[in-house]
Amino acid sequence: MCGRYTLTSQDDLVGDLQLAIGEPVDPRVPSSPPGEWWRPRFNVAPTQPAPVIPNRAGPRHLEMMRWGLVPVWAKSLADSARRINARVETAATSPAFRDALRRRRCLVVADGFYEWRKDGKRRVPFYLRPVPRQVITFAGLWERWKGPDGVWIPSFAILTGAPNGLVAPLHDRMPLVIAPDDRDRWLAPDDIDPVALEDLLAPWAPDGWKASEVSPHVNRPDNDDPACIEPVAEA
Repeated sequence: MCGRYTLTSQDDLVGDLQLAIGEPVDPRVPSSPPGEWWRPRFNVAPTQPAPVIPNRAGPRHLEMMRWGLVPVWAKSLADSARRINARVETAATSPAFRDALRRRRCLVVADGFYEWRKDGKRRVPFYLRPVPRQVITFAGLWERWKGPDGVWIPSFAILTGAPNGLVAPLHDRMPLVIAPDDRDRWLAPDDIDPVALEDLLAPWAPDGWKASEVSPHVNRPDNDDPACIEPVAEA
């Protein structure tokens, strides 16, 4: 699974994405609360707002959405934390994710993620990221849910699949990364048969990635600072 991730340097984010996607990305984020956008994130946690690029028609925008997909038929936000991930094997048939996979895909912008290895009764955190640091994009699904007060709340989930050789010693799931050359296809604003997208959702190669054990400091979602990614030992 993917339960925490990072976006540690947002100063060059817009420029990086313009190069990666091949067209300008509007840096304005109308849904972003003041101070929520242009700051590093060292510990993005479920139910928090985070930047994504949805496949809306027209110019592409970075938008803030709640992590934890809320289906249109949900009664409340209460169980959104259970839908932070969508299993790639079942997303096409799941009532919560099937519509989004066909019609509402997004790129979840990141530069690393965390996994926890079981060690007896302990859970040891590891930080996984490409070296050198670069913007990566997870395959995501998004939805809009209308609350009782009439306010629309956009939310997203990260697609996960079987682990590669780097992740397998830590966990049996990992987030799926959309390669730079495939981002445009994933963001197509069309109704697409999920079968046509299967080749984009294969496990990514671990070459150029690094895993480091980090401090239990990251275990608390309230801790969102550089100490979260400080290595304890190399994996």
